[in-house]
Amino acid sequence: MDKQLEQLAQFVATANTVEGLTRPLLALLQRITGLESTYLTAIDETAGVQHILIAHNAGALQLPENLTVPWLDTLCKRALESQQFVTEDVAACWGDSDAARELGLKSYISVPVMNQDGSVFGTLCGASSHNIALGTMSHLPELLQLCADLIGHQLNRENQAKIAAERAAEAELQLNRVSLFAKISELCMAGQSLSLSISQTAQYMLESGFCSQAIAFDLVNDELVAVNPEDEPWQSVVQALRAELSTETRRRTIIPLEITDGMQQQFSGFLQSGHDTLLIKVFAEYTPAALIFVQVAPSTAAQAENRALLSAISNSLSLLASRLADHNALTILNQQLEYQAQHDTLTALPNRRYLFDELARQLARANRQQLSFFILFIDLDGFKAINDTYGHETGDEFLREFANRIRLAMRSGDFAARHGGDEFVMLCQFSAGSPADLQAEHLLKRIRAATSGSFELTDVTLDYQGPSLGVVQWQPGDISDGDQLLSQADAAMYKDKQQRRKQQSGG
Repeated sequence: MDKQLEQLAQFVATANTVEGLTRPLLALLQRITGLESTYLTAIDETAGVQHILIAHNAGALQLPENLTVPWLDTLCKRALESQQFVTEDVAACWGDSDAARELGLKSYISVPVMNQDGSVFGTLCGASSHNIALGTMSHLPELLQLCADLIGHQLNRENQAKIAAERAAEAELQLNRVSLFAKISELCMAGQSLSLSISQTAQYMLESGFCSQAIAFDLVNDELVAVNPEDEPWQSVVQALRAELSTETRRRTIIPLEITDGMQQQFSGFLQSGHDTLLIKVFAEYTPAALIFVQVAPSTAAQAENRALLSAISNSLSLLASRLADHNALTILNQQLEYQAQHDTLTALPNRRYLFDELARQLARANRQQLSFFILFIDLDGFKAINDTYGHETGDEFLREFANRIRLAMRSGDFAARHGGDEFVMLCQFSAGSPADLQAEHLLKRIRAATSGSFELTDVTLDYQGPSLGVVQWQPGDISDGDQLLSQADAAMYKDKQQRRKQQSGG
C-alpha cells in the first residue's frame, strides 16, 4: 500500500490536467484490482445519461471512451443509491440491470467523484467479466475514495482556473470596451469633422477587435457616400440592406439587419455569417447625418451589452454632429452679421465702415511695399430730382443699378463702397510704367462712361448725364489719414461738379 501511495503522490505532483491525473490512476487501479476495465464517467441527470470520459482497458471487456448509456439502468446509479461501491457478484446485487447483463459484468467497483459544491460530477469505476476476489483487498475502499477525491480536487482546480480565465477574459473585454469608448469619446470631444471622426471611429472599432467589419458613410440627401474611397464597393451592400428597413426604424440609432441566404450569396466575401449585423445611425439634431455599418464578432459578451456600447457610440457621434452643425450655423450667422455690418443693405456694396477699414489696409500695404493708388470720389448729380419726380422706390432702384454699373467697371484689385446717400468711393490700383495723370484720366473716363447713359428701370427709363468725379493719387510719403484723403478726393469731385454746372449752363 505504501508503494501505491507513493505512486499516487507522483501522479498528483506531475499532473496538470484531469486527464493527465486520471489515466495513470486508472492504470494503477487496474493493476491493483485486476479488473479488465477502469474508467471515469460524467453524469448528466437532466438529460438522463452517463458518459465514459476516460477509460483504461486491459482485458476482454472493452468499454470505449465517449460511450453514453441511460443513467437509470447503470450500476453506478445503483451503487450510489445503495452506498455499496464494491461487489464480487453483480448479478446477485443488481440483477435488474439490463446493461450489466448484456455486458456480462460480474465484478464491479464504483465511487462517486464530487464537485466542490457537494454535487456528483460522475464516478470512478472498474468492471470485469469474471469474478475477482475484491473483498480480500482490505484497503480498496480507501484507495478508491482517495483516487476519487484526487480527481475531484483536480476537477475543481480546473473549474476554478476556467472560471478565473473567464473572469479575466470578461474583465479584459470590459476594459477593452471602456478603452474603446474612451477613445471615441475623446475623439468626439475634439473632432472638427464628422466624416473624419466616423472614419476614425470605424478604425478604432476594428483595431479593438470589437467588430469584424466597420464601414463609415456620410448621408448626403439620404444617399450613401463612403468616407474612404476604398470602401465604395460596400455602398451597394449597405444600400441593399437599407432597402429592407421600414419607415418605423428611421428614428432609431441602432438598427439590426437580417442577412438572408440570398444576400449572403449575393455579397459573398463581404458579409460574415453568424455575426450581429447592424447600422449605427448618427444624427445632427434630429436629422440623419452619417452611419456606420458594423458586424460584431461573436464573443462572451451578451448581445444586449454589445448593442448598449454601440448605442453609446452613436450618442457620442450624434453629440459631435450636433455640435458641428451648431458651430456651422453659428459661423454662417456670424458671417451674415459681419457682412451686414460691413455692407450697404440697399446696394450690397461695402459701407462707409468697410471703406475706412479697407483704406487703412491699403495705406499700410502701400507704405510697406512703396506702392501708389487712386482714391475716386463719386457723387450722383441730379439724384434728388429723381427721388422727387419718381419717388423713393425708383430712386432706390436707380442706386442699385448705379452700384451694379460700378461693379462691372471695376478691374482686378479695385474696391468700391457706398460712402453714404448718393456718394460712392473707389480705391483703384496704380500701374507702374505709365504716367499718373494719364492713368487718372483713363480712370475717370472709364467710370463716367460706365455710369452714364440710359438706365432701364421698372417704371421708367432715365437718360442720366453721369456723376461728378474727383480723383487723387496717394504716393508713399503722403498723409495717411483716411478722412483727410477722402476730403481731398471730395474737393476734387466738387471742382468737377462746378465745372459740369458751368458747361450745362453754357458758361
